[in-house]
Amino acid sequence: MLRVAVIGARGIGKHHAKWWHIEGAEVCAFAGLNAELQEKTLLGLRELFPFEGRAYTDVEMMLERERPDIVDVCSPPPCHYAHVRAALESGCHALCEKPFVYDPKLESNAIRGQARELISSAQSRGLRLSVCTQYAAGAMMLRRIWNDRRPGETVTHYHGHLESPAKNRPPDPRRVWVDLSPHPLSVLLALEPEAEIILASLRTTFQDYAALAEFDVRTPSGSQMHAVIVTRNALQSPLNVRHFKYNGYPFVVDGQNGPDGVYCARIETPDGTYVEPDMMRALIRDFLSGAPTVDMDVSFKNLGFMLRIMDAAESG
Repeated sequence: MLRVAVIGARGIGKHHAKWWHIEGAEVCAFAGLNAELQEKTLLGLRELFPFEGRAYTDVEMMLERERPDIVDVCSPPPCHYAHVRAALESGCHALCEKPFVYDPKLESNAIRGQARELISSAQSRGLRLSVCTQYAAGAMMLRRIWNDRRPGETVTHYHGHLESPAKNRPPDPRRVWVDLSPHPLSVLLALEPEAEIILASLRTTFQDYAALAEFDVRTPSGSQMHAVIVTRNALQSPLNVRHFKYNGYPFVVDGQNGPDGVYCARIETPDGTYVEPDMMRALIRDFLSGAPTVDMDVSFKNLGFMLRIMDAAESG
């Protein structure tokens, strides 16, 4: 049984931990930087599954004592680089929350440099490294539905729209973009992994609680796709929006408990509703199997798209 340690298990990390457990891994420990919150984190984990691991406030100590096979990095984005690097240097495979690496104090080129360094470190050690853009796993589900309903039709127009609650945070479109855009970008890259943005086509609107981008991408074959990415923090209902369109054909993604009580994805289309495994669960299952949903090249490209579009918004 593979052993998994989670860095940052209070928020999304506790749900990651649950899926690791359900998929058959041993969640052996977690690390959190705030000692005062450790007991709450323990209780939160134990509400989701029978967690029997240990708690740490020192990541290096956890890695040395626990010797996990996999480290799941769910710490704040400015910590991603240091925590993924520590995991790789300890010989652990690493799965990192989105964005891959990001620090608002750094220029985009420096951020890309950090990502390249981590990829090089993983490759030289023969370790797996991937980013938790679980909608890439969802894109595989959308592709199956699309091929069933529109067999043989090429996607030439893609629309990705994500919203999450503002949670009393001040308006900051840059924060919204960094938080949400890796998901719709991952669906775009699942459609066209080798796509490149046609910079002359790029139009952005970053204002208040919304960050939007519209652009064309070109593939190595010379074909083009038009993309629209909408990210927003919602101030009123609906607070969570996960909508995607291929050539105008809509997919509305939500969640529900299955007959066995396990949370799963619900995808509504004009032709019916599909129930699939939770997308994060599917991504973790793939990682455990040794075949990450999102490889290192696509993880790096996702980060590059995120940064390029944000830089264009700030310069324009």
